Amino acid sequence: MTIKRVRVSDLRPGMFVHDLDCGWLHHGFLRQQFPIRDGEVIQKMKRQGLELIYIDTGKGDDVPDAVTQAEIREDVDRRLQVTAEAGPTVTPKRVSHQEEAIAAKLIVSDGLRVVDSMLEDVRIGRQVNIARAEPLVREINASVLRNPGALISLCRIKQADTYTFQHCVSICTLLIAFSHALGMDAATVEEAGMGGLLHDLGKTKVPLEILNKPGRLTEDEYTIMKTHAAFSRDLLVGVPGVSELAIRIASEHHEKIGGGGYPRGIVGEEISQIGRMAAIVDIYDALSSNRVYHKGMEPSYALKKLLEWSGTHLDGDLVQLFIRTLGIYPVGSLVRLSGGRLAVVAEQGEDLLRPVVRVIFDTDLNIGLQPSELHLDQSVEQIESYEDPVDWGLKPEDYLG
Repeated sequence: MTIKRVRVSDLRPGMFVHDLDCGWLHHGFLRQQFPIRDGEVIQKMKRQGLELIYIDTGKGDDVPDAVTQAEIREDVDRRLQVTAEAGPTVTPKRVSHQEEAIAAKLIVSDGLRVVDSMLEDVRIGRQVNIARAEPLVREINASVLRNPGALISLCRIKQADTYTFQHCVSICTLLIAFSHALGMDAATVEEAGMGGLLHDLGKTKVPLEILNKPGRLTEDEYTIMKTHAAFSRDLLVGVPGVSELAIRIASEHHEKIGGGGYPRGIVGEEISQIGRMAAIVDIYDALSSNRVYHKGMEPSYALKKLLEWSGTHLDGDLVQLFIRTLGIYPVGSLVRLSGGRLAVVAEQGEDLLRPVVRVIFDTDLNIGLQPSELHLDQSVEQIESYEDPVDWGLKPEDYLG
């Protein structure tokens, strides 16, 4: 069996789809794996904006010159090493994660109330009032400047019934951190944060039975879901205090650099820089969050997927910068050390491959440990792999507060 990545334009009946490779979103297909029996399935993929998918040559026909999944993973690992060698971009931390964790929890709680109220205004036909959101954006910015890992790691934890609210707070936080990494001025950073907070307002125009559907959407339902980006743009145009940059975030966060995105299907630098940034953080947050219809990836694996999609979906240079902003192993990641112990990443350091971790579990003895801090840049132990906390019955966030 060989898994290969192929262009949708190269698909033919008789091939077997192994992975549609777009698990971060609703895509109009009920399954990820299936045989291609006719050309209509291929046309449906094109209508949904799919460009590259994986086939299983052991279960169907081959595309001889297509690149294998193993080769892609090898290339991603190489690029990740190059990214690590470039070093971090984060602003120096002013307080520890533990100190900032208390403020971060209050900010998330406040953020959920603010987003909920703004969405309710839109539902009942009122114009968006950003005055109530401006203090929140400033608080998020201040928290990121004190210690970005505290709020970013907390934003990964989402509940099904408040996912949309939490996602908006997450995108605001990630875009603020990302904007600082690019050296944007203070006013632009806050505009980016506001755009992140408002980017999904258009979902209020999507029927609740589609928005909250626990399973995969049908093709027609997915077509309706895709209208939310254009709705978000329309809701923000002309609203006092909403910048053009914020509107770009709302309208372009589902565009793809190689084309095939929505709502306009623009390509390359037709998409604004902030729109390309928003696409990266939106996909990262969706990938690394648990949803009703899919289990979230661990942050480090999600970052690898961003690298894999560079050039087709995402701006590769910006992806590398985003990874340098979060770290190869983002705060809150569960990792296995070379000595067999498990640890939670607590802080980023100057070496992106050797962060500060909190050792919490002995895999040889299968017992929890009294948490202890370890600076990997000063230790013989190194990170061997990242782990799924569910496999070990652990909650990394319990060891960061």
